[in-house]
Amino acid sequence: MKRACPVTAAAVKDCANKRVMLASSSNDLSTTTETAADSNESTTPLYLAEGLIAVHKPLTWTCNDVVSYIRNILSRDAQSRGFEGKMRKRGKPLMKVGHGGTLDPLASGVLVIGIGKGTSKLQSYLEGDKQYTAMVELGYETTTLDAEGDIVKTMDWKHVTSIDSIRETVVPKFTGKIQQVPPLYSAIRVDGKRLYEIARNGDEKDAQNVEIPMRDVEVYKLEVEKSLSDSVIKSGVVDGKKYKEAVKEMEAAASSAAAEKAAAAPPPEDEQESNDEGATPGKKKKKKRRGGNKKRTEKKKYFDESTVPTVQCDSTTDRTSFELPLFTLNVSCGGGTYIRSIVRDIGYEMDTVATMTGLVRTKQGPFLLEDALRREDWNADKIYEAMTKIE
Repeated sequence: MKRACPVTAAAVKDCANKRVMLASSSNDLSTTTETAADSNESTTPLYLAEGLIAVHKPLTWTCNDVVSYIRNILSRDAQSRGFEGKMRKRGKPLMKVGHGGTLDPLASGVLVIGIGKGTSKLQSYLEGDKQYTAMVELGYETTTLDAEGDIVKTMDWKHVTSIDSIRETVVPKFTGKIQQVPPLYSAIRVDGKRLYEIARNGDEKDAQNVEIPMRDVEVYKLEVEKSLSDSVIKSGVVDGKKYKEAVKEMEAAASSAAAEKAAAAPPPEDEQESNDEGATPGKKKKKKRRGGNKKRTEKKKYFDESTVPTVQCDSTTDRTSFELPLFTLNVSCGGGTYIRSIVRDIGYEMDTVATMTGLVRTKQGPFLLEDALRREDWNADKIYEAMTKIE
């Protein structure tokens, strides 16, 4: 048998020195790789600019639809320029895009989008007044206080004889600091939940019984008119009467088609009598729904921006006029003010009920409707060109 060679102190020291050198070499290689990656990211930036931009929100789009669309445009642009930095899911760049001030799907007009550093400036930059033009119809009230909801109240309105009588009654009452109850279908939180989530996912009677806290808001200016300007109509104003008629026809057609399909279909397996050993004759099996018996209800989307019924311009003039029970409101107000609630309360003040059938935001902070980037101009070049830059 061969004898093992003794390990000397010098050999141990030499081995330790070699390990230190190897670790140092590895660290140098890692640092070089990271520096190269950083250099690549710095030469091809994720954003060409960061800041805020006012876009025109089309009818039927949600604000999140707009944000997602803009984000995808800028993400594709970053990739086309060779950006290879941090990536989010599905291989798209980590692009920060958000919006300030929600508009409902059946509203159009100014929506301010924050990009990059602009997302953190939305709240402070948008302080100040907002301006809206609303279309109002007397005689009925809906669950959502706009044309999208189901009619829950109807009242006679014919004792309201003129626009002047509305103006004289409501302008002093609803100008200045006022209190209002927000709509049930709104983004306000009650007991940790959004009101619209309670309304859409809960029992209808329970939703109507939710206690919504009253809020202090400020209306700087209120005008009661009988016409809309062409610029507002071109933005997109829902024609409430035609909208309700079209929805009614489509719901009736869908109901009829569903009834015909149900009558022609064979009974589902879980409704057939069970022949299993031990089963009670004539008793039907029931399948359990995942997540319990609570079923989420989604509002069906009947229209897109090209098919939704809208008010049309009068070709003979630059304004389109209306007669009662229709009239319009021009509202300049502070943050947190719900125009639907103002319309509802104006109806009560006139001893009837009212619904807001259309809404256009014409100003948000310093941004105006005429300056908002239209849908057909949503591309990377024009977005960056129109952006208010934030360093």
